[in-house]
Order: sequence, then structure tokens, then C-alpha cells
Amino acid sequence: MLKFFRKHARGWFMLIFMAIIIFVFVLYFGTDRGAQMANTLAVVDGVVISEADYYNEYTKLTDMVRERYGGAVTADMLKQLDLKKTAYDNVINRQIVVAKANDLKLKITDDELKEFLANMPALQTDGKFDNYKYKQLLRYNKMTPEAFETGQKISLAAAKIESIIREGIKLSDQEVLDLYALQNQNINLNFVQISGADVTGRVKPTTSDLEDYLKKNSSVFRVAEQVKVKYLYFDADRFFTGEITPSDIRDYYNRTKDNYKDKDDKPLGLEEATPMIIKEIKKNRGMQNAYAQAKTAHDTIYQEENFDAYATKNNLNIQGTDFFPLNQTPQVFASVKDLAKELTGLEKKDISKVLTAYNGYYVIRMEDKKAAYTPALKTIESAVMQAYLKDEQDRIASEDAKAMLARLQKGEPLEKVVAEKGYQIQETGLFPPGNTIPGLGSHPEAMEKLLSLSPGHPYPENPIKLDNAYVIFKLKEISPLDMKDFEAKKETYRKMAMNLKREETIKAWMEGSKAELIRGKRLKIKKEAKDL
Repeated sequence: MLKFFRKHARGWFMLIFMAIIIFVFVLYFGTDRGAQMANTLAVVDGVVISEADYYNEYTKLTDMVRERYGGAVTADMLKQLDLKKTAYDNVINRQIVVAKANDLKLKITDDELKEFLANMPALQTDGKFDNYKYKQLLRYNKMTPEAFETGQKISLAAAKIESIIREGIKLSDQEVLDLYALQNQNINLNFVQISGADVTGRVKPTTSDLEDYLKKNSSVFRVAEQVKVKYLYFDADRFFTGEITPSDIRDYYNRTKDNYKDKDDKPLGLEEATPMIIKEIKKNRGMQNAYAQAKTAHDTIYQEENFDAYATKNNLNIQGTDFFPLNQTPQVFASVKDLAKELTGLEKKDISKVLTAYNGYYVIRMEDKKAAYTPALKTIESAVMQAYLKDEQDRIASEDAKAMLARLQKGEPLEKVVAEKGYQIQETGLFPPGNTIPGLGSHPEAMEKLLSLSPGHPYPENPIKLDNAYVIFKLKEISPLDMKDFEAKKETYRKMAMNLKREETIKAWMEGSKAELIRGKRLKIKKEAKDL
């Protein structure tokens, strides 16, 4: 519980997230399954959850955030909210709730639904149910009354389940005080940094050491397969033909005018957009003609094996490269997707398929290949030495930090242990726990570990690696709490703590129910959120 408080108590993220979840449960807990796509995300008790459900949910979540926060919404906020994952979880959790409600025999009667709808503020005018607003809501969300009311029954079932869960939640005064402390207490830390640079003089490798290191890490120094190619490039600019008429420009603008806006995001008129339209039409036509020429060249060369002769006959310029490793694409092919994958399968004198570039197409012939290999030590000794020193210095720094921390955890004074090793003790000064540690920068992952420290346990379990150094922290001081202020705000913090604990408990219930349904083969996941 405290770990959850520590992680979320200070951030705006949890407040927004909880608001979205509550809003989704109350208003958007149903979808129209008549428009399902064939692509299935999951199946719960025979009910298919489709990609259509997911994209519908994602659109609703995005619209809600933008509607609520307007211009204040930034790309970074949307990224932190991770609405794609939330939408994915919502559509699956929705059916988990249905399955568990059925298991618990929680039924929502028509009278309960009628009372719920009648009391929804969004559907009232002057305190009374407004059927016109109800129809407006359905039209706005493109839902039938049956689909919406089914969704609201699920919402009510979810509320009943939440009520059952809430009844079992107990909150102690200490937990309320813990949350207040996290919001209002500052901490002061001592810290010692041990980096590889501090132990440089202790690493003196022999030739045998370097040989062993190269053998164990051969993949790091392996030279990738190298290839030498010739190619024909079909440039879209060269193959543009024809005339662009005013009618062409006007038709193109009418089809794509939403794409043309000024720096203030205002729509551009036809005259203002014309230069861009001409450029795009030229490129589109040029790409079409270039592809036709490249495809003809490929098919002819493939059948007749006459790469050089075909180029000469059709006035095409043959270009070539020297050997280059497949993991280092030459700049000329920078815009060709998966070039290495395509070339790997070619043998000498084979030609590639037509490969798409930013402004044209390539047809490539394999001239020669060199197999991947690991060089002898004598040819790469400097690189091996550099890598060996870095790894060995890091290993020694890690061992030093662990050995020092072990002594400190047994009660030896920090000043004595540090002085023996020749390091320096630094101090952050009092600061509010957050993502940034004074003197060390932004390290949210470290801060979570440091919030577990207490006067009785001033050291973390292990040194914490930040950037290129191992850091030993000691909790030096915690600012005193203003208990009068706490008593005055105690009930506010109790509500905050209860909301956080309820969120954690419901999340745990949902995860447990999901695992149970998977074990019972009632829930089958076909696609994960990362696949969307």
C-alpha cells in the first residue's frame, strides 16, 4: 500500500487517470458490437472483443481528455496517460466484469436501470429526465438504445462489485499520516559515488586476459557480412511527364484540402495551397511512372539476366558501391526499408525486388559478398582493450560499492568507511521527494527505492546505479511534520488515501479475476496491447 502511495501521491497523472476511469465506468461502459471487425483481441465466455471495440474505446478516451483539458493537453501528457493501454484494458476488463457479475449472480433489473438513467445529471433538465437529451447522447456516441442500456447495466453491475470490494477496505490512521508525510515532508540524503574512473589504476590486463575477453564477447567485435552491389535508380523527378491543369489542381485540393493549413492551423485557400499541390502531383505521377519503369526493368533483367545490357539499351545510369557491412547502410539507401533483410537473401548476380525509396525506386544486383567474421586480436587490440577496461572497471566499482554498503549496514560509520576508500561524501540538502535528486539529476526509478528508507533503515538494500556510477545513499534527515496542519487536513487526506487504496484494491481484484478466467480457459487473449 505504501509503495503505491509513494509512487502516485505527488503526480497529476493519477488524478487524471482516476477521473477518466470513473467517467468511462459511468457513461461509456457499453459499445455497439454490430460494427465488430474480424480481428479479435480476446474472447471472454464466448464473447468476442474486437479491434473495432478497442479503437472505439481509444477514440472516446482521447476525445474525453481533449474535451476536459482543451489546449492544455500536450503530446507528452497523452504519452504519459498511455491511453492505448487504457483502452485495451477497458474493453477486456468490461467483459471480465460481466463474467464475474454472472458468477456472483448480480442482476440489474429494468427498474434499477430506469432509476439510474432518470437520475443521470447529463440527461436531466430542471431536475427531470429529458428524453431529448437522451436521444442526443445516443446520436453523439453513435449507439442504439439497446447497446447503451446494456452498457449501463454493466456499469451498475461494476458499481455493485466495487461496493462489495469497498466494504472490505480498511484504512488506518497511520496510512493517512503516511500519505500526508509523502506530500509534506522533505528528506536530506548523504551519498557517495563510485565510478569506473575511480578504479582505473587497478586494471592492468595481460594479452591472455584480452584473448579470453574477445572469445567471450566475440559477437560484440564480429564484423557483419559485407556486400558489394550495383544498382539502377528510378528517380520520380526524372519520370514525371504530362501537364498539370488548373482542373487537376482544383480536384486535388477538394480531395485533400484538410491537409493544407498555415502556421496558426488555419485552412489555406486554393491559391495559397497551389504550389504545394503542384509539387505533390508531380511527385505522385513521377512515382507511378518510376515504379512502372523499375518493374519493367526488374522483370526483364530477371528473365534475361542482362543487367548491364538493359541499362545501356535504355539509357539508365548504373551506379555501384564498394563493400559495406549489412548493419551499416550507405547513405544513398537510407530511405529504403529493410535493405539488409532484402540483400541477405541474394547470391552473386541475383537482383533484388523493386525497392521503394523516398523519391524513387531501386533495382539492385549483388556483385560480391564477404562472410561475417571475428577479427584476430592483433587487428582490433585497441577496441578490445577499451571495452575490457570499461567492463572491468565497472565490475570493480560495483564490488567496491557492495562491499562498502555491507559494512555500513552492519553499523560502521559512513565517514570511516568512505575515508578508507578515498571517496567523498556529498549531501543533497532537504528536498521534497520527487523525480529529481539534487546533485544527481532526474532519476524517478531511484526515488522509489529511496522512499523506502527510514531512520531505522537508513541505507537501501543495494547500491543504486545512476548513469555511469554506483551510488550509496544514506538517509540523514527527515523534516518534522506539522501535526496541527495534519489534524486540520486529516479528513481530506483520509479521502485521498481511501481513493488510492480503493483504486489499488480494485486493480488487484481485476488482475486476480483476469488470471482466474485465463486459468479456467474462459478468457483467451489473442492480441496484446503492444500489438496494436
